[in-house]
Amino acid sequence: MTFDEMFAQAKALLENASAKDTDTTVSVQFDVSGDGCGAFYAVVSADSDELTIEPFDYKDHDVLVSADSAALLDALRTAETAALDLAGEWEKIAAFRRVLATLPAPEEKKPAAAPKAEAAAPAAAEKKPAATAVEKKPEAVKLRKRSRRLLRQQRPLR
Repeated sequence: MTFDEMFAQAKALLENASAKDTDTTVSVQFDVSGDGCGAFYAVVSADSDELTIEPFDYKDHDVLVSADSAALLDALRTAETAALDLAGEWEKIAAFRRVLATLPAPEEKKPAAAPKAEAAAPAAAEKKPAATAVEKKPEAVKLRKRSRRLLRQQRPLR
């Protein structure tokens, strides 16, 4: 994923937030790491009740959000932004959290009708089960043993 793709998704999700009840202006810098890394900013304006989101670095920000791109997009999609790491002035962080709290929660999927479920059952049976941690354990043990051996070789003898 490129920064432009990540920014477009984040902007679309953040535009769903409401700044109507905000009585202060808050400038927020998002420092995104991982896939699609980069920086963008959002300004919550108390005068116009709007959230302005642009793909630029904002030097004099009030709040800094540092997150991995996948974690940021997941938090914005699910409206569970409490896990986001926010730094800055406490009053500004509280104001921005109130704006984030207005993000719409995702709609719960209703159970599918019985005929559709029966049709999906053969497709699910064809899928291979995901690899579990138990299956990967011997490889991890080998790597740990090899790492220890290499470390011992690098240590000077006493």
